[in-house]
Amino acid sequence: MTHLPLSPSVVELDGPFEHEFFHTRGLRLHAATAGDKSDPLVVLIHGSFGGWFDFQKVIAPLAQRGFHVAAVDMRGFGMSDKPPVEAGQDIRTAVGDIFGLIQAMGHSSAFLVGADSGGAVAWALSASHPERIRGLVSISSAHPVDLRRAVAARPWDFGWVSLRAFLCRLPKTLVRRNPLLSVAAYRRDLDLNVSTHFPESEKEKIFSLRVQASRIGNVRRGILWNHRLRTAVVPFGWVETAVTRPVLFVHADQKLWRPVIKRATKRVRGTFTASTIPDSKNLPHVENPVTFAQTIASWMGRF
Repeated sequence: MTHLPLSPSVVELDGPFEHEFFHTRGLRLHAATAGDKSDPLVVLIHGSFGGWFDFQKVIAPLAQRGFHVAAVDMRGFGMSDKPPVEAGQDIRTAVGDIFGLIQAMGHSSAFLVGADSGGAVAWALSASHPERIRGLVSISSAHPVDLRRAVAARPWDFGWVSLRAFLCRLPKTLVRRNPLLSVAAYRRDLDLNVSTHFPESEKEKIFSLRVQASRIGNVRRGILWNHRLRTAVVPFGWVETAVTRPVLFVHADQKLWRPVIKRATKRVRGTFTASTIPDSKNLPHVENPVTFAQTIASWMGRF
């Protein structure tokens, strides 16, 4: 069945936040924001199957704890600009977008909170531009180099990661029929990444919102490009670059994350803390947003 493209307004949700647009690097990025602009900035970066709305229930609690919060729609998503995907666009482009967003919001540095591909961007930015980073919260994500190495070492643990990495690199001629953009893929990803504690009614709400967001006009190429970021080939100079800022690694209580955490600890030269959030799996900001916000706010308050 062919669906007509939807308006970006389908993700313009009401809540204890404002919708703002920031111009950077010739691009207009949308973010849902809250908090005093004089407080430390926290940038929340979603993954390939989501959007800013994945963090909708985290924004206000963080603002109330003394942070200026921005849940961003990455390039190609939601209400942000959707420029054509051109040769040469890689993880440096996404890193540059968030680097520019920090400046456009009037800050010299920020805490980065990233999930999935958003986490890969947050790791890469933290390593390449430490002067802009106060700290990094990695949500079941890793530096692209470390994830690629973990997958190569134990491919049987990362079937879905490997399949996504393959499908998002299929020829452009298959964009309209790429399986990663199917309803089934969105369902599978959510089923794999939330715990059995997550209420079915809430799960359906976020599933419906994610699928609607994937049908906004002109998002398909951008979404597939974003999928590549999770296992991106980084510039040579970034391959072994250490992260010198504090890192909080929030992960599911799954065996597959142990080798990833081990690689992450070797990359980090600053304070490294690993933690799990009760009653959640790989999307704690969606599944248990109150506890998630409390946990990361307490951690960020130390730095």
